[in-house]
Amino acid sequence: MMLRMIHRLSQVTLAPPRSPKGSAHPMAVIFTKAEAEAQAQRNMLDVKGLQGGSQDLRHGFLSAAEAPLPARAKLNRLKRAAEAISKAVVPHSACKTGCSFCCHISVGICESEAKAISKATGRSFSVPVDEPSVIMREKWHMTPCPFLSAGRCSIYENRPITCRLNFNMADTPEQCDTQIPSEESYVMFLNLQRLERVFLGAFFDEKWADIRDFFPPH
Repeated sequence: MMLRMIHRLSQVTLAPPRSPKGSAHPMAVIFTKAEAEAQAQRNMLDVKGLQGGSQDLRHGFLSAAEAPLPARAKLNRLKRAAEAISKAVVPHSACKTGCSFCCHISVGICESEAKAISKATGRSFSVPVDEPSVIMREKWHMTPCPFLSAGRCSIYENRPITCRLNFNMADTPEQCDTQIPSEESYVMFLNLQRLERVFLGAFFDEKWADIRDFFPPH
């Protein structure tokens, strides 16, 4: 009953479990399915603002995406809504300052986000020609984000929406390590796919690409 309730309220999704054998990665922490689910249940119970109802923080994001605003204003409103969710979730997640595993995976952004980052950093960007695809994810997998500096995000206040909606609900982040094969990792992601789809729809007519395609690594 409790597990069904947590999945209904939080929509936590489970990545394929890591095999307890066959991986010698030194940082790997092995969780059984039951242990990972228990961690997600406990941590999600402590999150305030994602329990449904009129006060659910996700409503603010959905409302911002549907607002008849210019692209820049809409993006800023979405960032504020996503930040409210982040502030509620991060204290109860494995995501902590100094952890940069997710800065080594592909991150898709729209052109409006590229413009905002360019304005904030003074760094020019180029509009990619190719359309985003699975190849894009593979192309940049394990490649550091161009704005990762000394293990920290140098554009944190202007980071992409995707980065603001990505949370590992386990107790520790080791399973996010990109050195661990995906079929062997067991990452407890908070499922905010509905918000991600709405965001994509709001900027559907724009150019989309990996952040490294807009801002090629030096």
